[in-house]
Amino acid sequence: MVIALAIGYFYVQPTISEIGVIQDDIAIYTNERLKIETINTQLANEISAFESISRADKERLATYMPRFIDDISIMRDISFIVETAGVTNTTMTYEGVAEAQTAVFSQTNSQSEFSDQPPTSHSFTVVIEGTYEEVKLFLRLLEQNEYPLEVHELSMTTDGFNLITANMKLVTYVDELVLVSNN
Repeated sequence: MVIALAIGYFYVQPTISEIGVIQDDIAIYTNERLKIETINTQLANEISAFESISRADKERLATYMPRFIDDISIMRDISFIVETAGVTNTTMTYEGVAEAQTAVFSQTNSQSEFSDQPPTSHSFTVVIEGTYEEVKLFLRLLEQNEYPLEVHELSMTTDGFNLITANMKLVTYVDELVLVSNN
């Protein structure tokens, strides 16, 4: 009887504890594997969406993207937009190359006829002041600009006199998709 209790206490108890730890590890592994499978499915969907873009659309995008950045020209164009919208420009600075972001489109695919380099993004900080309608017109005119400018950050504050101060970070991209010759 004493031997049975000793075997139960010294052998069976630690073995059951070890099995419990292993089962916990298996559950964690299973959960992490499900997360990875979900991410892989999302990635596959994004890649298939990219691959479904027609060659003509890719060529138009490559034509639309500027080959180099001319920060003075972009700032001049933003100044023209400021004048057209009737807002007051209080700050405009070129911040340089923005931090690289991993893009789905940078994945290597042997079937793709386009370069697999990720976009080079350049950011500008712009602070304007105007009425609600003027700020809205400024943002609308940004959409029609010849550079692909995106508003990545926008914060708005108002003073007591119906003027809105908009602080924004604008980002443009350079030489995103360059056709690669098959010859």
